[in-house]
Amino acid sequence: MKSFSINLKILSTLTLTLCIFISVQLHGIDWSKPMFVGNYPISNYDQSKPESAFGCVFAKEISVRVVQNTLVAVNKFKIDTINAEPGAGPFTDVSQTHAVDFNKDGYSDIIAVTYGGKLVVKRNTMSSTGTLDFIDHVSYVIGNSSYSWIPGNGTMVIDDFDNDGKTDLFLYNAHYQAAFINNVTTNKPTTADKDRDIAIRQISKDNKFLTNWTVSAMASFDFDKDGFKDIIYADMSGRVWFWRNDPRRGKERFFDTSQIFLLFSDPGIGTTASNGGAVLDIADLNGDGIPDIVAGNTDKRGIFIYYGEKVNDQIKYDPSKKVAIVKTDGDLGSAAMVDGSIPNSKNPKSLPSFAPTIIKVTDVDRDGYPDIFVGTDAWRQNANFGGSIYLFRGKDRDSTGKPRFVSLELVRGSYSSENKPPFDFDAGTIGDLDNDGIPDFVAADGNHSGNFYKIVTKTVKKYEINPGILVSDKLTNVVDYKLQDGTVVKGIPRSVLQNHFVQAMEVELEFTNDGQGTVELRYSKTYINRPELIDPNNFPRMLDPVQITSAQTVKARAVLETPSPDPQIIIVLKPANENTAPHLKRITYRIWTAPARVEIKGFRWLKSEF
Repeated sequence: MKSFSINLKILSTLTLTLCIFISVQLHGIDWSKPMFVGNYPISNYDQSKPESAFGCVFAKEISVRVVQNTLVAVNKFKIDTINAEPGAGPFTDVSQTHAVDFNKDGYSDIIAVTYGGKLVVKRNTMSSTGTLDFIDHVSYVIGNSSYSWIPGNGTMVIDDFDNDGKTDLFLYNAHYQAAFINNVTTNKPTTADKDRDIAIRQISKDNKFLTNWTVSAMASFDFDKDGFKDIIYADMSGRVWFWRNDPRRGKERFFDTSQIFLLFSDPGIGTTASNGGAVLDIADLNGDGIPDIVAGNTDKRGIFIYYGEKVNDQIKYDPSKKVAIVKTDGDLGSAAMVDGSIPNSKNPKSLPSFAPTIIKVTDVDRDGYPDIFVGTDAWRQNANFGGSIYLFRGKDRDSTGKPRFVSLELVRGSYSSENKPPFDFDAGTIGDLDNDGIPDFVAADGNHSGNFYKIVTKTVKKYEINPGILVSDKLTNVVDYKLQDGTVVKGIPRSVLQNHFVQAMEVELEFTNDGQGTVELRYSKTYINRPELIDPNNFPRMLDPVQITSAQTVKARAVLETPSPDPQIIIVLKPANENTAPHLKRITYRIWTAPARVEIKGFRWLKSEF
């Protein structure tokens, strides 16, 4: 194994570029002609996982925010407090929310669906007023020439499902009606506009394939690794499904019920009542590269983690191995604890009810451990008590890598008779509301007061001086790949991966002139399990520490002795001091691939059971 890094400073009036020189003949690699390239940041990224904007799956002490109209990755500010603050008014009739920064100013906006069947884009006004509030920017009825409108209850998910760089929405309401909206933030004033961008169909697997309440029951993830985001959905009976994205069907990509596959069933997150819904989110909680599922049900107090396992290259979930954050009786499970030194660290068992409608996973304090927000309903557990917000903050991990959480009560909640709205929550989302690079949480009471709570992480404008770490996704996942029909997808599909193991890699980083510090590049030959434990010094170096003093570019290369399917890049950023830090504005990943030299036992190259 060999790596190469020679610094060559090229001065100009605008930038200082540090380049790496290597013979193009060495190893038979033509460094001028990469086989696959991925450019970051992307603008349409998951606000709950801001590091994904730069093609990364792990970040520690790193934030992502907008500086001088440019999205950058930079060492995080010191965190002061996490506060719950009430707000009034802008969420009347709202059933679903999702954060996206549609105008690229760094202040997360909200895409909302209403019970009355409207799509509303709400612009965050904080950048201009200094106060967090939302005003309607775009509004249109969810309908077309076949359906004048459909109700907005049930559940929804938002992502770029057709890989055109624009935000799409999939809604599945309590009447078995599915709606796909292409380019959701663009206004659609006419029926022709709606017919072009909105498809609606009545679909179902059976009568329990339903969310008969308003909850967050969907999450997006490319489950079959074909380059298109799929949907993971939990129905009200406690069944969790893989809802495959079929790109050949265009706007009807989610309308084929033969492409919906059962992952597992657990009555512990189901209900036999006529109303109610399961609630879920998906994230890699234990850092093994396999998505895990956090789920509950409005009719039960329990919140559980279902850890994914890889079996013959298939992701499996075993409900008998689920781990409780909150048990069905409302007491804390083995994954969570009360910290007596923290005044608001409490056990939700003391509440009259604890009925989750919102479960959202993020890393709110950017410490490398997952955190889980939960917002609750007032009506499903016969107590008329709701509006609680709990944060299960990642504390550490056990010996197997599973996270352990501290239970924090951010909002206790209230009885509906107290008339202290919001007293329950219909919708919630994660986003950076104040452009400090730290994720925040908004929970809204849409069908009563229209009021909301914002959980804002307050920072002081001083950098943490500990080195920050970014770990890329597998390099085969971050590059662009052109399919036979000309469609470009993110990541080399699993079906052809055996022909494209990484043999050589080049990484180019570009910095703005907004801060100073150092950058260092290292790599891992294979996927890193539990990246929060890594010591970068234990990995091969691609680039010695380089001083970042102005706008400049650094580049580094490495060649693997044996091609690998899952190498990763490790980027280490260190502030010069608490007042200045390097601002990373661009990452370009380039790889050269070769066929696998050996067959990996048990790896299903060309087919899956789905």
